[in-house]
Amino acid sequence: MLKKFMHSFAAREEKKQQHLSYDRMIFLIKWAVSIFLIFILTVSVSLWWFYDMPLTSPINPLTTFHFLQEAQVSPTGKKIVYGYLPYWNMKKATIQPELTHLSYFSLTILGDGSLQTQTKDGGEPGYAGLSSEVFLELSNKMKAQNGAMELTLTQFNGDDIANFLASQAAQDRLLTALDDVIIAYPVNGINIDIELGGSPTLTMRNNLTAFMKKLREHLNTRYDKVNLSIAMYAGASKNNGLWDVPGIEPYVDYIIIMAYDFHRSSSPQAGPIAPLFGGREFWDSDINQHLQDFVTQVPRQKLLLGIPFYGYEWKTTSREAQSHTFPDTGSTASISRVQDLLRRKDELKVEERWNEEALSPYLSYEENGEIYVIYYENSRSISYKLDYVNQLDIGGIAIWALGYEGDSRELWDVINRKL
Repeated sequence: MLKKFMHSFAAREEKKQQHLSYDRMIFLIKWAVSIFLIFILTVSVSLWWFYDMPLTSPINPLTTFHFLQEAQVSPTGKKIVYGYLPYWNMKKATIQPELTHLSYFSLTILGDGSLQTQTKDGGEPGYAGLSSEVFLELSNKMKAQNGAMELTLTQFNGDDIANFLASQAAQDRLLTALDDVIIAYPVNGINIDIELGGSPTLTMRNNLTAFMKKLREHLNTRYDKVNLSIAMYAGASKNNGLWDVPGIEPYVDYIIIMAYDFHRSSSPQAGPIAPLFGGREFWDSDINQHLQDFVTQVPRQKLLLGIPFYGYEWKTTSREAQSHTFPDTGSTASISRVQDLLRRKDELKVEERWNEEALSPYLSYEENGEIYVIYYENSRSISYKLDYVNQLDIGGIAIWALGYEGDSRELWDVINRKL
């Protein structure tokens, strides 16, 4: 009996141990599953924290890329930071250490190829500014930080453009005048900004390309190193307008894409000045659409993305993102203007908002019973654009325009971190 009892006791103990082992195994499995779920949750939260919403790649539609909240490093290193300095902002502008190229804006090309020196009211202010003490002081600051000093030549009158491009004599006259300027002033780069309001003929397109070739050969013959660049509308990538992009590319060091004014002071609806995305659904076009074409026509290191240091302000019918505007109420809004409104936030009932489609800030306010909307750029929107520049690995950025940011370092600090 004792033997039978001992055998039964041993069997019960063995069964008990089996149950304990089974319970222990279940516990270990539950513990492992819990740890795995915590890991998945941690990774998910981390991705949400460090990344913004994935955006379609501008190059390959089958892949995606993210905008990191921390600076992205360019694969090819230091980028160009090109700044336009209009003569009317000369006394407001500060030469920031991030600036690599400063271009004085501007000297006007007349139809006969001469540079405009007079207006009906007296001296032409762009030409006069070239001889000012302020210009010399700014030039010396750029030289001290090993930056390039450039000069923008502009032509916006349709008749002058047609006459100048059709005349070899007018072009030769400009080259002679340009030699005088390069000899007299500390200029080591020329930027051409010829903008035609209407539709050009094929002959005008070809003539502009031929002129750029002629100018390039002239500069190469006369000088050791004078940069040559040209400004183009963002839509030039579609082969619309005056510019033959692949035809002009061999003769320039870089092409400045004026990727702003997608909405203007005259726009019937408020909207972003430089929308990175959203064009296909919310407005006519966006930066990404045009850059997709540019990078197939031009070596990437020759491309500079235009960055606005300004916005537009309208009197509107509501505070909505795309509110209708009242005619003739639009005006340029400097970053300084925006910062002043934000300082008066309570007084003017300022509401700050963010347009997720464009990746652009905007605000609305009330004054004297009227509603106003301003689209502008801030550190966040500029940061996205700089991430875009780095991910495309294009040559850099071009700022329009120095002086509109006032004394603030907000936008420059982002440039410092990203580029």
